[in-house]
Parts: sequence; structure tokens; C-alpha cells
Amino acid sequence: MTSQLTILITNMWLVNRAGSEVVVRDLALGLLRRGHRPIVYSPMLGEMADEIRARGVAVIDDLRKLAEAPDILHAHHAIPCGEALIKFPRSPSVYVCHSFDIWVEAPVHFPQIGAYVAVDEACRDRLVQTEGIDPAKVLIIPNAVDLRRIPSRPEALPARPQRAIAFGKASAVPEIGAACEHAGLEFTAIGMPVGRISAQPEQDLVKYDVVFASARAALEALCCGCAVVVCDGRGMGGMITSRNFQALRARNFGLRTLVEPLTRDTCLEQLQSYDAQDAALVAEQARRDADLERLLDRFEQLYAEILDGPRRPSIAAEQHDGAVSRFLHEYLPRRPADPRWPSLAERQQLRDRVRSIELELRKQRITGGEAIAELRRDLAAASQAHAQIQSEASELRTALSETSTELTALKRSRMLRLGRFLRRLARRPLPY
Repeated sequence: MTSQLTILITNMWLVNRAGSEVVVRDLALGLLRRGHRPIVYSPMLGEMADEIRARGVAVIDDLRKLAEAPDILHAHHAIPCGEALIKFPRSPSVYVCHSFDIWVEAPVHFPQIGAYVAVDEACRDRLVQTEGIDPAKVLIIPNAVDLRRIPSRPEALPARPQRAIAFGKASAVPEIGAACEHAGLEFTAIGMPVGRISAQPEQDLVKYDVVFASARAALEALCCGCAVVVCDGRGMGGMITSRNFQALRARNFGLRTLVEPLTRDTCLEQLQSYDAQDAALVAEQARRDADLERLLDRFEQLYAEILDGPRRPSIAAEQHDGAVSRFLHEYLPRRPADPRWPSLAERQQLRDRVRSIELELRKQRITGGEAIAELRRDLAAASQAHAQIQSEASELRTALSETSTELTALKRSRMLRLGRFLRRLARRPLPY
């Protein structure tokens, strides 16, 4: 495709550097390099939005700011996709599903959507088997990696692994670190679950020999030349080899590959299967298969099929109105705990929890206030007792002084009488 297109890309979040945010960044910048005019819409903007905007791509959080209709929508996530399709009822669209079970990845049902894209077999089954999408409108386009971002490895993989890292969802699994420590490997973890988010994870990954990761994170690690063990908190998929690469790739190194329990021992078993030469072959295979440029070729072809080819959608006014009604019914929040809007129930639960904590703190403040008052009463009583003791001590000191004076006087009196008696015996004159 050579003509310039205005392409509106939607995503629920552009805050952290997570899965779909990275996809949007690479897609937008790749389309920009090819001469198109990408625009990114997300109701939640953050660091990733800033990174995309810094490269010259328009990023908005309000569709009312968009003054002209896009040529085509490239949509992720149901809510912003539905908003855009309602705002631009004549613009055709492609919808991409990245997850088998996350609620926001569910497809919307609008006549403008010429094709639904699944990133793996599980997502295709979600679209066709649980959402009733016409199989002829669904195709699988696996994830890709922008190889331009990946630096050269500082050195080839060693014969025996020395450094390991848990990346993405796998970073939260303690058994991985325990296994690496037992095996004598230097270990670290990066990812949102552990609060260590790298702006350029590929710069870190090329320094490690073994990476524990799943889904797109595993694909990035492969393209960085690492030996990769597919796993996360949901289970273990095993070491990626040249023999199982295609099978695992078809499942996006994700949910359907995580079939074994993840324990310290199973992690140790995978470390024992480390093969530096085979890992290098897998890395070459991944870089050929998952190059972003191939993905962009496929999407440009798909845009052409939707705009002027066999996938061009028929958009009747009554179909659009029916789609809007269905979208509002499925996603409009009605009450707390409405299962069609899970975050509303979660929000209510959080609010209830906040109230509970505030009540407990209030009770503690009351109890603490009573304890402080009691301590103050005890302190006052102690001060009063101390003052009484001081007074009594002063009286005792006075009495002791008086007694001492009397004793001194008494002693003097006795000595005087004894002296006079002795002088009389000696017949000496008495002193006056």
C-alpha cells in the first residue's frame, strides 16, 4: 500500500510499558515510518503516551478533539473501540483481540468492523466459539517485535548459563528465583508485579542467558537471543527449542502452553535442558518470523482489503443503531457489582474496604484517646505524689537539723558539768 492513510489506533491504557501499550507504540511508530498518519486514542494517558507523542504521533484522550474522521480504525479493547465506532459511524475498522479471558479484550459487534484479528488460537476461539463472530471475518496474525530496538548481545550465550531473569508476569513467581539460587545463577526480575518497570527492557534482556517469561515478553526475550523458559504464575510451558518453537508460537507462548505446574523443581529441570547452540537457532527463527516489518506488511494488506477489497464492510444505518444499542447494553454501568462492568464491582469493593479501614482507624483513635487520658491522669497522680514526698522530705530535713542542734547543745552541757566536777576535785578555780 502506497497511499497515505489516517489510522486511528485505540487502546484502554497508555500509562505503563505493558503488553498492549508496547504493541500500540510499535504499530504507531512503524506506520509513521511508512508514511501514514497514525493517531492514538486512549482515555488513560501516561509515560507510554509521552513516548509516542515525542516521536511526532498525535495522542488524545478525548475523541471530541479529533476534527476529521480517520480512514480506518485499528482498534484494541472494547470500550475505546466502541466509543470510536460510535463517533465515526462511516469509518471501517479492524479489531484485534490479545487475550482469551480478559474482559476488556472482548470484541464489539459493529458493522464497520471488516476483520477481527486474533493473536493466537485461543483468541480466535474466543471470537468464533464464544462471541459468535463469523469465522470468515477472523484471521490470526501473531505478535511481532520491533527488531530496530534490540541491541547486539555483548557476548554469545555461554555453554553453561550464568545469569537468569524473570520478565513480565513471571517476575512475581518466587519459585523461579529459588530455582536459580539453587542452581548458582545470578538472578533478577523486572516487570510490573515487582515494581521494576524498564523503559527499554531489551537493553537488559541481551545481558542475560536464560529468561523466564510468557506471551509477548517471551517473544521479546527470544529476539534478544536468550534461552527462554515459558512460564508465569499460571503454570509452566517449558524451554523453547527449535523443535517446539512453531507449536508454542501458534499459542503465543501463552495460556494454552502453561500446562504443567510451576515449582522450584520444574524450573530446575528446565535449566538443565539449557542448550546454547539450540537457543541461538531459536533466536534466529524468532527474528525471522516475528519481525515487525512483516506485521506491518500484513496489516497494510488488511487495510486495503477492508477499504477497497473483499473485506469492505457494508454499513447500514439500522445496523449501526442496533450495534450501538447492543454496545450500551453490554457496557453501560447500571449498578455496583454489575458483572458486565467488572471494574465497577471492584471499585465498590475498594470503597467498602476504605470505609472499613477508616472506621477501624476511628476506633483506634478513640481507644488511643482514652488511653492517653488515662496516662495523663496517672501522670497527674504521680506528680502529686512526688510533690507530697518532696514536702515530707523537706520536713524531715528540718526536723533532722533541729535534732542535730539539740544534740550538739546537749553534748556541750554535759562536758561543761564534767569539767566543773573535775576542777572541784583538783581544787582548782572554776571558770566563769
